[in-house]
Amino acid sequence: MTCAELCGNNQGLVKMYQPALMAPSPDYAGKPITERETSTSAVINANQSPGMLAAITAADLAAEKVSSKGENDNGPISIVSSYNSSTSSGQLAFYVERMARKGLIGIAFANSPEFVAAAPGGEAVFGTNPLAVGIPARRSDTNDDDDSTTANQPFTFDMATSAIALFGVLSAKAKNEPLPPNVAYAKDGSMTTDATEALEGGGAIATFGGHKGAGLALCVELLAGALSGGAVLGQVESKKVAKSWGHTFIAIRPEDLVDDYDEKVGSILETVKASGGGGGGGGENGL
Repeated sequence: MTCAELCGNNQGLVKMYQPALMAPSPDYAGKPITERETSTSAVINANQSPGMLAAITAADLAAEKVSSKGENDNGPISIVSSYNSSTSSGQLAFYVERMARKGLIGIAFANSPEFVAAAPGGEAVFGTNPLAVGIPARRSDTNDDDDSTTANQPFTFDMATSAIALFGVLSAKAKNEPLPPNVAYAKDGSMTTDATEALEGGGAIATFGGHKGAGLALCVELLAGALSGGAVLGQVESKKVAKSWGHTFIAIRPEDLVDDYDEKVGSILETVKASGGGGGGGGENGL
């Protein structure tokens, strides 16, 4: 949460506005354990521990599985999922950047309880269902002796597939402020700027970009919910009640696929940044 707060991301300390949303289950929370493990994959059963603990366990294990060389080399790609966590995992960029700083491509998906409707007037079925990518990079104007923070700063991209993150809505509610336009529905399917109506009045958060966001939200549901073993729509009373948030992490060792990948990435990023108009990075910090 501190990392997110320093980035200006709404996955930061606003999460403590409702501490119960971030507290582990008091009666039966345990430590994450590894299940279904192979040389290139694993499933983490979080045992109702917090999502941040489950996510970092899964992300680090995915990275570990592609970091070995020599006789223990298992190839360039691994996948590790986690399920049965009881809270949000927070800012996904934190985990994929951690992987990228090890020279790996990190990809993350996370599903969450029902707050987002697939279409206007529909019931909430998706979570905010974020995805994130972290990519190692070496900027084209640095050299091997440059150990500055910016020389090897990974590229990270982290987005919710909803039009606004859940904690953005909670923050607006806490401050008694209106939501931005066109990010949430009232019960009748019309747009609302009332956070309470969206969260508690039968409304829902909207996906971003209409059917495109809904399609991506569905993909995340399939990859982070169904594939991980987390709570599945239609198989539980609700994901909110089941409290089994799912994550899927993919780690890729690019050097096995192409030479000088981080330099190629740096060249692309610098060119996009130099193209003007904000640099194409978007988000809080751009490129």
